[in-house]
Amino acid sequence: MVGDDGDAAVADEIVRLSLDSAPGTDIRSVAGELSLGGLTGVLAASAVMVGNDSGPRHLAQAVGTPTVGIYWIGNVINAGAMGRTLHRVHLSWVTACPVCGVDVTQVGWTAERCEHDDSLVESVRPAAVYEDVRELRATSLLLRGR
Repeated sequence: MVGDDGDAAVADEIVRLSLDSAPGTDIRSVAGELSLGGLTGVLAASAVMVGNDSGPRHLAQAVGTPTVGIYWIGNVINAGAMGRTLHRVHLSWVTACPVCGVDVTQVGWTAERCEHDDSLVESVRPAAVYEDVRELRATSLLLRGR
């Protein structure tokens, strides 16, 4: 798990839940501990990176690490990885705020952002993400001779 100081508590909780549900899982948090160079090194050494449409996911792709990206449909068009050999895309087709129904496709264009901060990617199925992680990890480890 990577992130800045503000992400450390959530990252630690995700690690705890991961280890509770799958003992022996190779996961730990370095949130708030890395410089940009350190993050680059961790991502370059990783078998696969799972992330949202974020700087670390793009950085992982740039250093050649396979990625599984979780996107809202409005972002995948502009920033989604192309091809499925090393990068997989999971997206949410949500186009309205789940609370108030405002059209989120127009935020920044013809509409202001609503006051709600509910996830627009909650509909992405964890099992499908995990399957892509499993496949890419196996491929990555073979390519790296591990």
